[in-house]
Amino acid sequence: MIFIALNFLICALIIITALVLVIKYAKLSIKYNRLFKYLQNYLNVIISTRYGNLNTKCENGVDALTLQLSKYTNALIESIKDRDTMINEYIEKEKESQNLKQDFISSLTHDLKVPIIAQDNTYDLFLNGNLGAISDVQKNAIKNLKISNNDLKNLIVNLLDTQKLDIYNLNLNYELTNLNGLIKEVIEQNKSILTIQNKEIIFNSNCENISYKIDKFLIKRALNNLISNAIFYGKNSKNIYIDLNKTDDFIEIAVIDEGDGIKEDLINDIFKKYYTSAKKYSNIGIGLGLYIVNKIVKAHNGTIKAINNKTKGASFIITLPVK
Repeated sequence: MIFIALNFLICALIIITALVLVIKYAKLSIKYNRLFKYLQNYLNVIISTRYGNLNTKCENGVDALTLQLSKYTNALIESIKDRDTMINEYIEKEKESQNLKQDFISSLTHDLKVPIIAQDNTYDLFLNGNLGAISDVQKNAIKNLKISNNDLKNLIVNLLDTQKLDIYNLNLNYELTNLNGLIKEVIEQNKSILTIQNKEIIFNSNCENISYKIDKFLIKRALNNLISNAIFYGKNSKNIYIDLNKTDDFIEIAVIDEGDGIKEDLINDIFKKYYTSAKKYSNIGIGLGLYIVNKIVKAHNGTIKAINNKTKGASFIITLPVK
């Protein structure tokens, strides 16, 4: 009898222990499933936030620790959202301010060009004798005024061009162009200032007719800027050379001056915006001019480099791919 009672007691203890374990496991399983679902949701929220969706929120946690985790994560997302809103508002204000500045610069540069051109035409009337005879001393004074006026005109044009290049992408109007004729046209346009400066451009080409698809207006702008640069840095020399050469792979246009050349440690920086050899804004027109040239050449899938000549002066070489 005692043996049967003992067996019964042992069986009862085993059953009770099994039930306790089953209940405990069931609770753990439920808790595990809830924790798993919570972590899955938490991961989705973090990934969504990572890719810019700031309107998601973590679900409530399954215990004190995960409740706190959800609370602080949601607060962090709200903080990011607030900062994002502030940044967007700031960007919009900056855009509005920038547009006002750009409109102001455009209007200013356009308005400044008009009296400068009028002055230039008046100087020509004096020099050509249309307004009566003037002495040699007066002629020299007017020539110097015309040189300064030309520098001012170039500065205004370069400021306007730089602003346009920085705001808009260059949409090139390609047309098949005789480069020999184009360069001769540019030289003719600069003849007046070259004569006053007592300078001459010598043009050499290895082929009589070199045709290439370019944006004529922009390439002429680039050549005019390189000529202005050669005049400015070749003050003590007479000749400027323009060489045009074509091979099977590329076309080269080189503008060569006989000035003092470029310091080797500065040669890689001269095409940067506002950069001058003096590292100052002492001649913004020249600094902007080379920056514009670089932009125009790159838009034609070409390159430009500056090198010092073996004798004296520097060469600015535009290379355009034939294919």
